[in-house]
Amino acid sequence: MKKNSQTAKPLSQPVHNMITFNDYQVAGLDSGGWNWVKNDEFILPPETPLAIDLLQTTYGSGTNLNRSEVLLDGVELPEYRAEQQSSQSPFRWQVPRFTIPASRLAPGQHVLTFVVTDARGQKSTVHVRFQVEAQNYPSIFQGQKPEGEKVPSGSQTAIFGTMGSTQFASAVSGTWELINQTTNAKLRTVTAKSFSTGTLPAGNYELVFTPDDGSLSTWTTHIRVGMAELYQGTDASGQKLAPGQQITAPAAPGVVPLYSPVAGRWSVNGTGQTLTDSQHFEVVIPDRMAGMTMTVTFEPNQSVNADAPWGGAATEVNIQVPGSPKACDSASATATMDVLMQPNAQSSLMVEREDLPSSNLTVKLYQNPVHVIWLATAAEHVELGSEASDDEGPGFWAVDNVVVDESKLNWDHTALLLSSYKPGRYKVNYESKREPHQSWCGYIQVVEDVRPVPSAPVCAKNEAGLSPSPGPILLKNSRGHEYRDGQTVRISSAAELDNLSELRLTATYAKRVGNKKIRDGSGGDAITYYMPNLVWTYGETPIGASQDYSGATIFSENRIQVFHEGKEIASLKPNTDEEYVDKGDESLNLKAIIAANENKPGVYTVKVTNTLRYKTCAIVPLYKKYVKELDEQKQNQTMSFTVEVK
Repeated sequence: MKKNSQTAKPLSQPVHNMITFNDYQVAGLDSGGWNWVKNDEFILPPETPLAIDLLQTTYGSGTNLNRSEVLLDGVELPEYRAEQQSSQSPFRWQVPRFTIPASRLAPGQHVLTFVVTDARGQKSTVHVRFQVEAQNYPSIFQGQKPEGEKVPSGSQTAIFGTMGSTQFASAVSGTWELINQTTNAKLRTVTAKSFSTGTLPAGNYELVFTPDDGSLSTWTTHIRVGMAELYQGTDASGQKLAPGQQITAPAAPGVVPLYSPVAGRWSVNGTGQTLTDSQHFEVVIPDRMAGMTMTVTFEPNQSVNADAPWGGAATEVNIQVPGSPKACDSASATATMDVLMQPNAQSSLMVEREDLPSSNLTVKLYQNPVHVIWLATAAEHVELGSEASDDEGPGFWAVDNVVVDESKLNWDHTALLLSSYKPGRYKVNYESKREPHQSWCGYIQVVEDVRPVPSAPVCAKNEAGLSPSPGPILLKNSRGHEYRDGQTVRISSAAELDNLSELRLTATYAKRVGNKKIRDGSGGDAITYYMPNLVWTYGETPIGASQDYSGATIFSENRIQVFHEGKEIASLKPNTDEEYVDKGDESLNLKAIIAANENKPGVYTVKVTNTLRYKTCAIVPLYKKYVKELDEQKQNQTMSFTVEVK
């Protein structure tokens, strides 16, 4: 990998093909047309002139131009400006070697800037940063042998992690001295050509090498041991973040920019967001993460001793997303979950629970000891992989409002490994990546114990339905005007009756969303069957419709009655004939009903009755035992408004 890529040049623009300092190449082109630059790699010994070779190419038509300009630390050196013309396109030119005398290069860090220009005024610019030694330092290398890239005196050596170690080697003999800069204590003194720091805790240290040859200068490097620095923003001027610090995103949806002075790999747990070899990272905050905490992990490229027993160099920060998490109720969370268990390594995965709806109630799962427990969108998909349907599909998962890391999910993020957490009670949220309207929320308690022996009958899945939370009943005309309970409408002309010709009903009703699988019994005696799956929904529904399916646990129906001066003149209600299929009417034409009543003046009353029913199951004591009581609860909603016709 080339260091410090600077500019990418399209094929039709001028470009520097190669730049060399004293026959050492410091810049060039990769296969993608990007300029790579070896910043800080070229170290010029003291009192040494710098010979420079340039190879550059321009493009054009007709008379082509190839102009070369050189700047030292931002100031042009006009004596090194060169220019050639040609009729060729492209025009590749080896600029004659030129030399910057040592007197122009003071000790320290410098930047040489090279600019190539063509006849159309298009430019290519490359900056090369290099070091000029002030004194005659010995050649020091990082590692066990004196080979590879030299470490300049006065540089900083970073060791990323809570602890770490590194080694240095010299081409000449001398004495090494390691100093703790915080306490100024001398930690180690070694006379040899190589030196190992040993395991150093986080902190700042100085390593000094004094050569035996008195003509050579003393060499030093600053060693910093610690996690990589992270900042909120696009550069180091932003807020500095401590490892594990929590920040708040400004909004959802939104973006939180992060920055590190060193390049590395970025990832966001559970979301699939990753970026490699970068100092900058923009964390995308989706609105579906409202109320959740997202963890961002950064691992620097220059991590040292990644396999050391004290762990790697990854740094984490947490982002709190504003807003409130979705509630655990079936009205807003419509997905269902299955539970699979594997008691031990020799056993197989077994389906423990199926089609768990979202609920504020706690589901208890028993296993002793806790081995493998999966919460999955589809049990068969976890068992059979791609051969089985995954139902709601891959999703974002959160436990106690913290987004789950990929290590706790299965291969395609359709299941959560609950057994990776300690026994306890957890709130679990799921949001489908494939179908954003599909979500699930519930409370799961993992109990490390044997399942208690039931002392009473148990209610089956198909014996009870959820009670509704009905919204207001509304009638809307074709223009979107709403008629609510208790409202009075006064009609002065026949034209005003047009607003009442197409009234649509909005109410809570039981909506069928396919079938759900029911499993009775266990092992070889288990029986699996399917029954209608209905959920409570608030929205537009046909008038006089009935949602009553055999085997369902919730039901609904509605009817509308129209009265004139207290006498019923029309009724829209469900058909009770089992052989007659009636899905209701799309709208109520009150204008036609008044016309059928000969447009008689007076008070017309429209009454809507919405009936919501659900099965109930309760275990109650009877004498000295418990019995199961099955029943059905009914809830009637009514709404009426009047129309005064003059």
